[in-house]
Amino acid sequence: MRSLIIAKALKIRWPNISIHFILNKQVSYFNDCPYIVHGCQNSPTKDTATVNRIIEQVSPNLVIFDASGRAAQFKKAKATGAKVAFISQHNKKRSRGLKLNRLASTDIHWVAQPDYCIKPISLWQRVKLALFNKKAPKNLGPVFELSSDEYQAKLLVRYDLVRENYLVFNAGSGGHLVSGKLAADIYYQAAQEFYLQTGIQCIVIFGDNYPKELPENNDIICIKSITNKDFISLIIAAQACVISAGDTLLQCITLHKPCVAAPVSPDQPMRLKLCQAKRLVLAAAPLSESLVLQAKRLITQNERQALLNNMAKQAPLNALELIVEDIASLFTFDQKTQ
Repeated sequence: MRSLIIAKALKIRWPNISIHFILNKQVSYFNDCPYIVHGCQNSPTKDTATVNRIIEQVSPNLVIFDASGRAAQFKKAKATGAKVAFISQHNKKRSRGLKLNRLASTDIHWVAQPDYCIKPISLWQRVKLALFNKKAPKNLGPVFELSSDEYQAKLLVRYDLVRENYLVFNAGSGGHLVSGKLAADIYYQAAQEFYLQTGIQCIVIFGDNYPKELPENNDIICIKSITNKDFISLIIAAQACVISAGDTLLQCITLHKPCVAAPVSPDQPMRLKLCQAKRLVLAAAPLSESLVLQAKRLITQNERQALLNNMAKQAPLNALELIVEDIASLFTFDQKTQ
């Protein structure tokens, strides 16, 4: 998803460029990619021979490794004359990108986390950067596509919603389990109870990986799949959100949208703890009762304003815009750009 968002932004900035994706042939979205697609029999990270052959054939000006890629693939891209960009999303991935066997071949390194959600780089990592004359990884936060007010207005009409008069409920991609129960079902139950207690409209986005049929409910709007642009648009126009503690939490904070969040996967408790320490979110347990309790707090003026005030203290970053500008600074595109 993130790579598609970046690709779309690059195509808008430079309409004549040719964009290629290297994907596992087994993934469900293989045939849905709107760009030139090259297939691997396995994850591209594990299929270095195929990836390197494709890089040599395409001879690109830029290769972006989005939380993926072997050192040998970085070296191959660099050897063909390409600029090499790497996106990491947590400490472990960032450290991998700062290893000597990748660092020498990397021109720019972005981190899809804000400063407050990731540790500063170590002294040894700074020494390595200095030795190779490389810039430190740049913490950008979440990458997403913004929309216009007109676009949002049309979307609200489609779902029969009123701006600032509904809550978004989403537990992530739809496949997470909490104590054997689908997190999406827990959030749906919370939305039902919240609506009964407050009368405020709720929209539940179940996620692409939700394995069951969507429930039919005249009071709750239920959606399985939605584009990132539409998802962000619904968040922007909402009164507040009840979400998991994944990337959507960081998106809400970046957009200054009050939210309740609960952890639904092993990597989320620490992120939630860090955001809670900054008083940027109301934390809940992944239980319907807890989510409803915190959501009711969220719509009170004092709680809402406190969150908004704390969010306003965070430096505003448009990660997508920064990525495009960084790429522009790497070199000048012309009609020969691949």
